[in-house]
Amino acid sequence: NQEKSNPHTEFHHQNLIISLLSLFFAGTETSSTTLRYGFLILMKFPHIAERVQKEIKEVIGLHRPPALDDRTKMPYTDAVIHEIQRFSDLLPIGVPHAVTKDTEFRGYIIPKNTEVYPILSSALHDPHYFAKPDEFNPDHFLDANGALKKNDAFMPFSIGKRICLGEGIARSELFLFFTTILQHFSLASPVAPKDIDLSPRESGVGRVPPTYQLRFLPL
Repeated sequence: NQEKSNPHTEFHHQNLIISLLSLFFAGTETSSTTLRYGFLILMKFPHIAERVQKEIKEVIGLHRPPALDDRTKMPYTDAVIHEIQRFSDLLPIGVPHAVTKDTEFRGYIIPKNTEVYPILSSALHDPHYFAKPDEFNPDHFLDANGALKKNDAFMPFSIGKRICLGEGIARSELFLFFTTILQHFSLASPVAPKDIDLSPRESGVGRVPPTYQLRFLPL
């Protein structure tokens, strides 16, 4: 078969498969895990959940579904979602990359074709960028006026030309799912907030939230 013997066709087929897997994994699997971790965090800090719900009520109301255009008008909610991603740190190590040429980095020579594994966790917990890196604090992403601020160390999807393909889908999903659920429900735990354990569980190279019980109470 001439098509199978063509290396360029083979490359494109493989690239398509990898791209689709990336979209599914980063845009679906990590989103659902982030949601589970986020609900646990919000039960630990009910005052944060209440403030998010207050912003939802003020911007969206209770009679229409949230839309992506609402995100720019909801800096606190957006900051909470950013902080959930930073704090949960689901993929501490990014996918491997390869150096395309001999590269000097901080006095070291990295030979061409060397595999490089970015440690994303070191950036997400860098005290130079996050005042209290080991604490959950949405203020990490808010300026003095309460507006959302960019933080160069926020890279849960990696960074650069090879940033995760599913980033856009995941960000949209997280905003819409969080706001839609919190628009209609409050979160209740059988455990007192002070006794909720946020310690992650290891799962291969990633992290997942601990097992917990949750009730959704209609508002």
